Amino acid sequence: MKEVEAWAVAVISGKTTADVAAVYGARGDSLLGDHSFGQLGGLQGQDPLTLRHHVQVFEHDHHVVTVENNGWSGSHPEVARRCSAGSGHFFSVYWNVNAFGLVTEAVDGVITARFEMLYPIAPSQESGEIRPPWAIGPESETAVVRQTCLALMEQQTGVAFDPYWLGQQFPTYHITESHVLYPDAEHGGA
Repeated sequence: MKEVEAWAVAVISGKTTADVAAVYGARGDSLLGDHSFGQLGGLQGQDPLTLRHHVQVFEHDHHVVTVENNGWSGSHPEVARRCSAGSGHFFSVYWNVNAFGLVTEAVDGVITARFEMLYPIAPSQESGEIRPPWAIGPESETAVVRQTCLALMEQQTGVAFDPYWLGQQFPTYHITESHVLYPDAEHGGA
């Protein structure tokens, strides 16, 4: 599989797949059928200057999982808030060529964690990070930061990332970028 520029994975409890797809921006005819993670790149179209965003949404062990290839909606605070509203839980990890693991967590509509994983130290008030005690520790080596983020995802949700998901075909939606979908909300991610 070709290296992707950005990707995000989220685990949500307390919502249905339809609820989550709607929060991510799935509308009417945006369901493109079932695709694998690797096939999402082919849905981009021919124009390299026009970025199209897609999300896969599926159930796993009483949770909803989203996976984005070259997308970042799962890192947007408003998506986290809305997916966790009403006694739910949302946890996501986002990477791009510049980020070594942006972690976002929300519980019952409130952001409880939002930080860059590379330097897991207590944040200063000026940093804007929200880093709970479970995310403070020694610096991670760059080579294992992504694995560390996925370990935190498992610790906080009980769901382990399964590489098998990347080869499976799941319902895939074309979605609007989160900052366009929620223009009045705090921007996050990209």
